[in-house]
Amino acid sequence: MFTNIVTQKGIGGTGCPVTYVTNGNRLQPYAQFLRNFRDNQIQNTTAGRTFLTAFNAWYYSWAPALEYSAATSPWAYRVVQVGVVPLLGILYASYYSYTLVAPLSPEVAAMTAGVVAASLIGLAYVAPVAYLASRLLRRRIHLNLSNRSLAPTTVWLTASVFILAAAYATNSTMALAFGTVNLVLSTLSAGSLIGLRALTCVQLPFVNPANMALLLRRFTRSAP
Repeated sequence: MFTNIVTQKGIGGTGCPVTYVTNGNRLQPYAQFLRNFRDNQIQNTTAGRTFLTAFNAWYYSWAPALEYSAATSPWAYRVVQVGVVPLLGILYASYYSYTLVAPLSPEVAAMTAGVVAASLIGLAYVAPVAYLASRLLRRRIHLNLSNRSLAPTTVWLTASVFILAAAYATNSTMALAFGTVNLVLSTLSAGSLIGLRALTCVQLPFVNPANMALLLRRFTRSAP
């Protein structure tokens, strides 16, 4: 299956690993729906268009290399594909938040969608990695990242909102770009810290490096 996909698609097609690992399988309709949402709704708002310009410059600085890895390694293909599944769910939540707010203001809806997506990405992707790192380092360094960083992150998030308000008031494209990027990054940070605090409080027994490595090996054995 993997060999057929590589042969049919070639290597280094779109530069987007998400597109690569969802094309030609049951994930494709969901990914295409979300692309249409981005192109037809988010891109039609000033805030969304401004943010996507900055995001695409960052994303395509490393995404083609990941797509190449997925195209040339069955193990990498499976890891990227499995990692994309939660992302699709997060972006659907972002879509529904947009549709809820859009009748009031498409601009606010685009920012709401970005906040929802960033917070959930931080919660689902960044927080577990930070938790595993803290577990590995806790014997050497006493870490209390969530408690120490949440207050500055809240200030960062609040400042981003004020920057956005000023950008709309002054019709400044540069301030709008700066504000949208900082809003998303501060929300991502907040979601990560909240997730890290939750994992630390719960102390789930299966969330440890040895078991995570075992689960990863089991996943990669079934690579297509």
